[in-house]
Amino acid sequence: MQDANYGLTLPMFMNIKARLVLFIGFLAIASSCNMGVDEMKAESALDGGRYYIENCMKGDFKIAKKYLLASPQNQAIFDSLSAQYFLLDKEGRQQLRQASIQINEIRSIDSTHSSFDYQNSLDKIAQKMMVVSTPEGWKVDLQYSYPQKTK
Repeated sequence: MQDANYGLTLPMFMNIKARLVLFIGFLAIASSCNMGVDEMKAESALDGGRYYIENCMKGDFKIAKKYLLASPQNQAIFDSLSAQYFLLDKEGRQQLRQASIQINEIRSIDSTHSSFDYQNSLDKIAQKMMVVSTPEGWKVDLQYSYPQKTK
């Protein structure tokens, strides 16, 4: 039976193992770095509201949705807001991405609900939203900001 070492010496084999370990370590570090602030669990009302608003202003609605309280009404409002964002021209979206959030007030209503008053530096229109504590972190309840009109 023939030896199947394929011409590899022990130092060469160890070098390949070391490279493999380094490569796997690099992948682990790179994948952990990919989880940015935008994808973190919101540990406070401030974080939940801020992460949601920042991602909406950047046009990253996939991440913003992670900070949205799940309900059919919230989803409908969210879809409408994202559609309005993409109706802006390129310059309008760029200005919104570069705008900053100005937080006016965060009021605790009870242990699981907070009111989040803010505006952005672009239009300076004061807006309010409700942020709710859930087991998955603080989430935005858009029904508070955009109540459904009854007929």
